[in-house]
Amino acid sequence: MGKSAFITGANGISGSAILEYLVANTTSEQWSEIIVTSRSPFKTTVSDPRIRFIALDFTEDSSKLAEKMRDVCKSVTHAYFCSYIHKETFEELNPANRSLFENFLDSLIEVASGLENVTLQTGGKHYNVHLHPVASPAREEDPRVKETIDNFYYPQEDHLIARQRGSKWVWNVIRPEAIIGSTQKPNGMNEALTLALYFSICKELGTDAPMPTNQRYWGGVDDVSYAPLIADLTIFVSTNPRCGNEAFNVTNGDYFTWRYMWPRLAAYFGVNATSDQVFQKEVPKEGDIQLDFTLADWSSDKKEVWNKLCDKKGVPGAKDTFEFGTWQFQDWVFQRTWSATLSVNKARKFGWNGHIDSYKSFTETFDRFRSFGMIP
Repeated sequence: MGKSAFITGANGISGSAILEYLVANTTSEQWSEIIVTSRSPFKTTVSDPRIRFIALDFTEDSSKLAEKMRDVCKSVTHAYFCSYIHKETFEELNPANRSLFENFLDSLIEVASGLENVTLQTGGKHYNVHLHPVASPAREEDPRVKETIDNFYYPQEDHLIARQRGSKWVWNVIRPEAIIGSTQKPNGMNEALTLALYFSICKELGTDAPMPTNQRYWGGVDDVSYAPLIADLTIFVSTNPRCGNEAFNVTNGDYFTWRYMWPRLAAYFGVNATSDQVFQKEVPKEGDIQLDFTLADWSSDKKEVWNKLCDKKGVPGAKDTFEFGTWQFQDWVFQRTWSATLSVNKARKFGWNGHIDSYKSFTETFDRFRSFGMIP
């Protein structure tokens, strides 16, 4: 009998990418069952008789969850935790996501007697790249740094390791950088869709499309992680005995500067942006935060422009996409004045060779949004 996957956050960018990977690249002899869950109604672009949906809310107590999961999830061998609750403040974000994972894992262990692997996806924030400059590229063995702001990735990982100790199953932790990928559902951190909205509206208005950032981030080095590539590494390590009980960074495998990437992305939408962008503010001190202008402010009066564009292009169903733009989140990313990249050397050492050109990861994602009817 084949392996049985259990994917949480199946409506999200990472969860849906793992589902699509298994459907496209495995047989029923290899994976006999793909169980997916989400809090909201499940929506997917793929069809496969192995897919089975169960509605679960991991904010519930683990004992209640176990009762709901007992029949459906008893055969699970490989579990992939991609769930996330988005909150606007760290004071709300950290405890919510800590308990979310604990409830998931505790209930799963209770019902899945044949469990072989549990994989937790966290991210670059493990290294506190979101708070201040750090050693770059960050490596998996870098020590944790205690901050005044809690990091829920740490208690999630600690709980995973503690619950595995003495068990037959093994764990993995996957740490992507900024995730580039698609979903048809709202997502609290959707960089590619937010940029697609911005470029499309700029083109409709007949304006240039400057990048809302600062001179340091503009000229610094960055990397991103394509969701299908994250899925590829996730399945690779979780089914490879050599990789058990290890954490792995995952990025596209290249680096770029926004100064030269941004005009290329703008050109894809037929809008002008220049690598010689003129900034209104002085070069900031590294470690400060600064934006020449904010997407949150810029987008505040653009809803009607978007609606008219959708009508003109014959895709009125795309009007709702405007509400999926994560403007404030993107401001939060682009306000940094430091570079923060991840090393993928460890994954390479363990035999994984995944790679994609980062420009292509953006354009493939834009194309998917268009195929979904989400953008003109």
